[in-house]
Amino acid sequence: MAEISERITAMIALHPPKQADVLTKLRGLIQELVPAATERISYGMPTFEISGQILIHCQGFKDHNSLFLGPEVGIRLATELGDMVASKGTIKFEKEKLLSKSLFKQILKTRIAIINEGFPKNNGDYLSFYDNGHLKSKGKYKDGQMHGYWYFYRKDGSLMREGKLNMGEPEGEWITHTRP
Repeated sequence: MAEISERITAMIALHPPKQADVLTKLRGLIQELVPAATERISYGMPTFEISGQILIHCQGFKDHNSLFLGPEVGIRLATELGDMVASKGTIKFEKEKLLSKSLFKQILKTRIAIINEGFPKNNGDYLSFYDNGHLKSKGKYKDGQMHGYWYFYRKDGSLMREGKLNMGEPEGEWITHTRP
């Protein structure tokens, strides 16, 4: 983990000082707003993910900085973003000016909502996240019903409850965890 962080710091340091400062602040803002996010490098860019799901890629370029979030964020926030939406899935902004915290918070909340919407509620693995990136619930669906072992978490990321469901109905003993 520390190695990835150091590599990202080194990548950012390759930019001109003012742009590097903006990218460093952006990185800190992501860590503040989505504390459950972890860093990695993907497609040669600093990337943040939540429980294995890509949250955002960030990159500085010669004339601008870009966020890569998928097309839905730009569509949903078209009014708020104005001419910053450069293409499908990309938001461009000035290389020496950080986005406002309130706009960036809205961008990240929208991205997390889109991730949540992407999980099937018919068959397969299911994850749901709070706005801060912590897991809300984790389990599987079968024929449109919650099925198998499920976990439910508090907003701080601590496990709250776990147990087995059989086609949506509780089965066996459920465990409720006290706050750590």
